[in-house]
Amino acid sequence: MSAPQVHKPQPDSPEPTAAVAPMSVAVFVALAVVLHAGMTRVDRAAGAFSPLVYAPYSSEEEWQAMAARSPLELQQERGAAIFKGKGGCMGCHQAGGEGSTGQNTPPLAGSEWVLADKPDRIVRIVLHGLSGPVSVKDRVWTGGTMPPVGANLSEEEIADVLTYIRSAWGNAARPVDVKSVKLIRDAVGSRAKPWTAPELEAVPVSAGK
Repeated sequence: MSAPQVHKPQPDSPEPTAAVAPMSVAVFVALAVVLHAGMTRVDRAAGAFSPLVYAPYSSEEEWQAMAARSPLELQQERGAAIFKGKGGCMGCHQAGGEGSTGQNTPPLAGSEWVLADKPDRIVRIVLHGLSGPVSVKDRVWTGGTMPPVGANLSEEEIADVLTYIRSAWGNAARPVDVKSVKLIRDAVGSRAKPWTAPELEAVPVSAGK
């Protein structure tokens, strides 16, 4: 017969206590860097927490400079961005509007097509493109085809980019308004093929007509 088992009482578990441990210097430095970077970014984005400043401006001076711009300057600025980006114009006509012999692309700077009193022809070119020979600045450009870019642009964007083209690189033609672009787009309707120079030459561009 086995001896009875005797259970020894277990000691009570110690109560948890709080202790102070030193923070790693590396962790402290990392937290300080992150905090400083975050505060700097917030401070810049908020214009030193000025109630007058909000995105995309970063200072009261920048906001005041933008607010002082005329509607024409703002339109030209928007047009320049479209020319260099979404419109895809710069790739062929170059940043200075000089065109490209290698790509058979006529210049926009000083072009009689660009500088006409009314933009009726160039609006059509943007909307549907241009195919075949065209005379620009006493030179006949042959074999090139400008693709239609108007399908990817709103009427306001077309007005903006043409206003920019008509005022850049020494050009000094009147701005293009959205209403004119809409009237022309409605007038040409569902045309799909590119324009030819003879077709466009039949479109009046004199301010008196």
